[in-house]
Amino acid sequence: MVKQERAGRTRRAVLLAAAETFARVGFEAASLVDISRRAGVSKGALYFHFVSKQALADGVRRASGREVGSAALRALRADGPALQGLIDFSHELARMLREDVVVRAGVRLGRQGPRRDGAQEGPDGPPVASDVAWRSLTAVVHRLLDRAAEAGELRPGVDRRAAAELLTAVAAGQVLLAGEETGRPGPEAVSRLWTAALPALVAAEHRAGYRV
Repeated sequence: MVKQERAGRTRRAVLLAAAETFARVGFEAASLVDISRRAGVSKGALYFHFVSKQALADGVRRASGREVGSAALRALRADGPALQGLIDFSHELARMLREDVVVRAGVRLGRQGPRRDGAQEGPDGPPVASDVAWRSLTAVVHRLLDRAAEAGELRPGVDRRAAAELLTAVAAGQVLLAGEETGRPGPEAVSRLWTAALPALVAAEHRAGYRV
C-alpha cells in the first residue's frame, strides 16, 4: 500500500510538471529531462509511468479532460435556475482556463500537439479523452438551455439550437484565446458576453434575477 501511494504521488508530480512545461513551451520544445527535474524524480522514474513524451502528453490531455468533464457534471447537477447554472459554468470554465495549468496544457496540446486518434487505450482511457470532454460542452449547453426553456426562463420564440451553437462557438473562441495568452478569459470578459446575450434569451422584466 505504501509503495502504491508513493507511485501515485510520483505519477501526479510528473503529470503536473509535464503540464507546466507543455503549457509554457508546447509539445515540441518540451524536454523529458526538464520535466523530470521539475517533478523532482529521476528520468527512469518518469519512464516507469510514461514510456514516451507522447504518452506523457496523452496523460496530461486525459487529466485536462477529466477536470473539464467534472465541471460539466457539477453544472448539470447544480440546483437553481438552469440559465444561471449555465452562466456559472461559463465562469468556472474561464477560471479553469486562467488558473488550472493542467487544463491550459490540455488546450495547448489539443491545438499544437500530435494527435493519435487511432492509438490503443492505456490504463487511463483513450488518448483523445480530452477532446471528447471539450466536445461534450455542446451537449451541456443544449441540456441547460432545454431545462431553462422547460422552466419558462427563456423568452417565447427563442431558437434554442441556434442559441446553443452561438454560445458554444463563443466559448470555443475563449478557449483558443486562453491558449495564446495567460490570464484569459477574465471574469469581466465572461460578464460582458452574458450582458450581451441575455436580452436575446430572457425577457427584460426577468433579467435582473441573473448574476452575470
